[in-house]
Amino acid sequence: MSPASPRFLTRADINGQPVSFFSPPPTAPDFPWVDVEELSAAFLDANAAKRMVQHAHNFDRDSRPVATARNGGKISTIIPHALAQGLCGAIDQWTGFVAQDEDDTGPAYDAYCRAAGHAMADHWPLELDQLIHALHNPGGPFMKGDR
Repeated sequence: MSPASPRFLTRADINGQPVSFFSPPPTAPDFPWVDVEELSAAFLDANAAKRMVQHAHNFDRDSRPVATARNGGKISTIIPHALAQGLCGAIDQWTGFVAQDEDDTGPAYDAYCRAAGHAMADHWPLELDQLIHALHNPGGPFMKGDR
């Protein structure tokens, strides 16, 4: 199976920074993917954001759950929604967020999820059966190493 080329969907303002969302590269229903450097830069300094791109390229080297996409005049490293949520949770931990209870999520995670929800609703709506499939198949074939 040859994955579809990701295409730019929209930019969302997250923590005062533009963050790009893309169609997922897998052919199975999935949530939009996000530019890891732009997402990181919404919460971290520019050098740390660039390091996050390098780290993303080392995520699970067997399945390589990252892709690249044309983003205007540059090539962006993009990651699936589930990894973007995990990245924001890690950023919250690194920046000192302490959950008060098990349902408490941090500011980076919350800001990303709100923006991603709006981006999905406005630019990547899924039918109920596609939504259920995406929930059970985060990152599609990329996350399983079946590109």
